Amino acid sequence: MRKQSAFLIAYGTISALIAFIAVIFICLRTLHWNLSISILVASVFALFFFVLSWFRGHASAEIKRITREFHLTNEDLANITGMKASDFPIYNNKLQLILPKRYWPKILDALQKYEQERK
Repeated sequence: MRKQSAFLIAYGTISALIAFIAVIFICLRTLHWNLSISILVASVFALFFFVLSWFRGHASAEIKRITREFHLTNEDLANITGMKASDFPIYNNKLQLILPKRYWPKILDALQKYEQERK
């Protein structure tokens, strides 16, 4: 679990840093804003991207953990989430999340409800 937390923080930090640099350059060079406003706007974007990246990493890890813990197949995942079995390919006993990230909260919510029912 500690390794996963370190990965999520590193992933979020890298994403935030890239967003900060990109937004600060856009604000300074394209919009010609002053430095203090550019830093403020870039910081807000960096915080947003940190949270977004952290959640995506957390959702991916949780979906894979629940799938592994309950030995779910792609048909089981399809029945739980109401999606197609082909949306959940499993290679080498590992779930491959090929669905767009916008579906991950729905999948995570369904799997967490499934986990609560089983425990």
